[in-house]
Amino acid sequence: MRRHHYFIFYYLPFLLCVLSLSSCSDKDPITGPVPIITWKMSGGRFTTYTGETIMLVPDIENIDETTTYQWSIDGKTVGTADSYTFLSETTGEYYIAFHVTNKFGSADDEVKVTVKERTTELWPEIPRNDSTFTWKFPFTDINIPIGRDIHLRPYMQTCNNGVTYTWTMDGTTISNTQETVFTGTSEGQYLLNLTATRNDSILGTQDFTINVCPAAGVYRRNQSGASMVNKIFEYMPAPGHQVNGYIIVGESFPKGCSHEQACNIVLDHFRNRWMASLGGQGGYLIAGFDHSVPNKGNEYDLCIKGNPFNYQSEPGIIWVSQDVNGDGLPNDLWYELAGSEYGTTNERQEYAVTYYRPQDACSSVGWRDLDGAEDYIPYMSYWNPQPYYWQDWQESDEMTFFGTRLLSHHTYANGYSDIPPYDWGYADNYGSDFIEGAEGKMGYYHIQQARTWDGKEANLQYIDFVKVQTAQTGWTPNLGDISTEIYYIGEVK
Repeated sequence: MRRHHYFIFYYLPFLLCVLSLSSCSDKDPITGPVPIITWKMSGGRFTTYTGETIMLVPDIENIDETTTYQWSIDGKTVGTADSYTFLSETTGEYYIAFHVTNKFGSADDEVKVTVKERTTELWPEIPRNDSTFTWKFPFTDINIPIGRDIHLRPYMQTCNNGVTYTWTMDGTTISNTQETVFTGTSEGQYLLNLTATRNDSILGTQDFTINVCPAAGVYRRNQSGASMVNKIFEYMPAPGHQVNGYIIVGESFPKGCSHEQACNIVLDHFRNRWMASLGGQGGYLIAGFDHSVPNKGNEYDLCIKGNPFNYQSEPGIIWVSQDVNGDGLPNDLWYELAGSEYGTTNERQEYAVTYYRPQDACSSVGWRDLDGAEDYIPYMSYWNPQPYYWQDWQESDEMTFFGTRLLSHHTYANGYSDIPPYDWGYADNYGSDFIEGAEGKMGYYHIQQARTWDGKEANLQYIDFVKVQTAQTGWTPNLGDISTEIYYIGEVK
């Protein structure tokens, strides 16, 4: 008995230790939050049209380095990214399963996409009848300073085979070509006319009024203490998912908003350095200062705030103008600020594009350019669930924008978009001139980069107005249309 007692006394601690270690090896597994799938606004229910892509982008919580994604239709895997681009050429209801896993577990959801046949085409039929001749012009009335010239031409012509053009001034023929250049050698008002004929039949006629004003400087205004523009004269965005109702910032413009109201809202946005989107290619705004902004040579003169990143730049062309007739309105000659791509194959001047109002709700917006190329601004319910991307103050069923186009060089792969910047000279662009400067981190620009229509240095001593215009076409499935965004325009003091 004593020997057994000593055995227990000496070996009991060892047995307790073994039991303790065994217990430790059988403890509960580590737990944590599993994925959670939600859908902004849509609730996972979407509507689109045959032949149009739609991007499915869920909000996913609790992702980690082990997270995987799987999209499947009828049990077949169709995607493994965190978003999925759906396209169908046939109508119907489609159910898409979505499965997400992380190291703690998984989550499942199902998306319903209803594909409809649209009642109207995105693009109206191009007239084929030779009698249906059409053309468009960026302006028909303009002010230029004495000594400057201006290039006049028609755009977006249809059925123009065999057409003869005749330019006249005061009843005298000055040109028999499609375009002409007028030089303001003397002050005064000049009336020009362009007539298009075929086989002695007049197809179209257009009058132009050109006011040749005093030399630049006569109406130059004194400096003030203000840096920011004090008036938005025009806010004419092209269709785009961020123009109004952008889900991150909410609706910017109330229902039934007039153009004047929209301009005042944009100016208020600039005061708070909030966003104003210009929509797709050609969309623009025109702003003015309460003083003339001088050309300071090699120093920066203007600053424009956008929201670019090195992987997502949406460049806009910058234009400047002088108030040469002194009426305080931007109805004068415009000069492009030459950026890094000016004069290269990456930039095309005298470009034009027309957008067509969709008749179907929740529809993309079709466009056609002066070459006949067609595409559309995609409807992106994830970013903007409003039924139409056509603004209330844009009353017509067509909108044509004229300006300069930059080559689109965006890419999209495996659920990720890349829109690289150009080197310098553009708004909302992550170039070398997107810097921390006197007015904060934004783009900084030189008036001395102003160019005339034929590429010559304009040599402007000052400017009064600034226009910024989206310069690229195109879109990516997860980001939507490429659209220049502006938060502020000012003078560098």
